[in-house]
Amino acid sequence: MDSSIKHTSDFLRSVRANGRYSFTMEEMTNSIPKSIKNIRKDLDRLKEKSEIVNIRRGFYTILPPEYQRMRVIPVDFYIDELMNFISKTYYVGLFSAAMYHGAAHQQPQEFFVISQSPKPRKIQNDYLQINFSEKKNFPLFGVENKKTETGYFKISNKELTFLDLIYFEQSVGGYNRIITILEELAESINLNKVRDAVKNDFPASTFQRAGFIAENILTNNKLAGIFETKLGKLKTKTVLLKSSGLQEGETDDKWKILINTQIDSDI
Repeated sequence: MDSSIKHTSDFLRSVRANGRYSFTMEEMTNSIPKSIKNIRKDLDRLKEKSEIVNIRRGFYTILPPEYQRMRVIPVDFYIDELMNFISKTYYVGLFSAAMYHGAAHQQPQEFFVISQSPKPRKIQNDYLQINFSEKKNFPLFGVENKKTETGYFKISNKELTFLDLIYFEQSVGGYNRIITILEELAESINLNKVRDAVKNDFPASTFQRAGFIAENILTNNKLAGIFETKLGKLKTKTVLLKSSGLQEGETDDKWKILINTQIDSDI
C-alpha cells in the first residue's frame, strides 16, 4: 500500500499519474486506509459530481474535466483493462474496428467488441453502449495491438474485420449497413493477410458469401480467388446469401449461394 494515499482523491491522482483512466473497487479498497462503507460514500459523491463513471460492477473510469460535459471517455482508453477485469479474451471488431481502419466515417454511438464465449452482458447507459459478440473458437490470425493514449488494445485487422462483418451480418443490421464498409476495406486489403485470416475457424458459408460479394458486388477477383481456393478444401452446400431471409431467388452455382436479397452499394 502506498503510504502517500490517504484519501480517495489521492488514489485517483495516482491512477492518472500512471497514465490510466480506469480502476477497480478492489484496487481502491487495497490502497485507501478507509472502511468500504466510507469508500462507497466517496464513490457515490464522485459519481454525482460526474468525476467518475461506474462502467460495470466493481469497475470505474475517471472523467477528467475535458470529458465531463460528454459524460464519457473514449472506450479505447480502458477497454483492455475492462476485459482483463472480467477475464475475457477479446478484440475490438466490426464497425469499431472499421472506424479505426478508416472505413467507417461516422463515429458510432455503439462500441463493438468480440469476446470468447459466453459473451459478457451489453454495457449501456445514456452516454455509452458497448455491444459484445462472441466466438467459441477464437481467431489465431488477424488480431493486432493498437496503441492508444493509455497503452494498447486488441483490434481485428482489415482482413479479419472484412470476414467478421459478413459472419455477423445478421446481428449488425444486414448487408446494406455493411456493404460500403466492405468496399472501403477491400480497397486496401492485404491479400497475404486475407490468406491468413481464412485459416481462422469460420463456417464454409462465410467464405461462400465473402467470395460471392467479392466477385459480384466488389468486382475484386483476386480477393474472390482466395475464398475460392479456401472453399476447394471444404465441404460445401447451397446456403442463403442473407441467412435469415426467405428461401427464394436465383442460385449462383459457382459459390452455391441462393441470392435471396438485393445488396445495394453506395459507391
